[in-house]
Amino acid sequence: MQRKGRCPLWLLLIVLLSPPAAIAANAAELQDPAKALQAYLRATYARDFAEAYRLISSADKQVRDANRYIQQRGAFSGFILELAKQLSEAVEIEPLQQRYEGDRVKIRVHYRVPDTRKIAPMLLNWDPYRLNSLSAADRELLLAALTSKRRDRALELVEGEESFELVKESNQWRVFLNWASGIKIPLRLDLSKIAGLEVSLSSREVILQPGDIFEIRLKIRNNSSQAVTARIGHLVEPTENADYLDFVQCGFLLPVTIPPDKEQEYSGTYLVRGSIPEGVRQLSLTYDFRILK
Repeated sequence: MQRKGRCPLWLLLIVLLSPPAAIAANAAELQDPAKALQAYLRATYARDFAEAYRLISSADKQVRDANRYIQQRGAFSGFILELAKQLSEAVEIEPLQQRYEGDRVKIRVHYRVPDTRKIAPMLLNWDPYRLNSLSAADRELLLAALTSKRRDRALELVEGEESFELVKESNQWRVFLNWASGIKIPLRLDLSKIAGLEVSLSSREVILQPGDIFEIRLKIRNNSSQAVTARIGHLVEPTENADYLDFVQCGFLLPVTIPPDKEQEYSGTYLVRGSIPEGVRQLSLTYDFRILK
């Protein structure tokens, strides 16, 4: 069974609960950009991040080392890895367009990936402890059932289209993720629901790498003759990636009160999770002010 995917492939590969990968790509495969890309996607889908890192461009590796990348992503081990090897082999791509520019190529592909959420009940909801605690006989039964599903094309698939860029290095293709550009987070103020307050930000934009921490300061001046209590909301967009921005410490999560004709400063510290999907290049953070009294 197949259904059209509404999420980009990088989100499916990271957000879906997925296992570690099958077979490492050989040198011959890496001479074909489509095969190199498929190997990378299988490794990423499978959480074999050591293999995925091997297939990433040298330019990206200069920004983030292997240990940091692998630790941020996490991996499975034991019997769950065996199950993952079977499932990741079902990841397939079909090149729709390839545009070469010197030693680079931009590829648009049609992809099909197993929907791990649909098969999760059969695989104990991908619980590592339960799976790795199974007896040898139960493991064989589960592997056989998964093999049967793949052979009979009974796996439910998610499909869609996505674009990637690869770079040629020593006659082999590597996936270019452009880590050097970082993740941009523009910061905005929504002051449409307040009057008498002046608000300024310490920064209008930050550019970070996954795992980085940053601080934002808000200066709020009350120009009125009465104390003002305001609630400051946090709106992170796009909403499907909002959980990848954590509030480490925030001095204005609770309502704040500014005395008349006074200015006060508040600070907030945030963390961009290391597990943020590779394709996310921008988040936005909007502070929404509302007067309470």
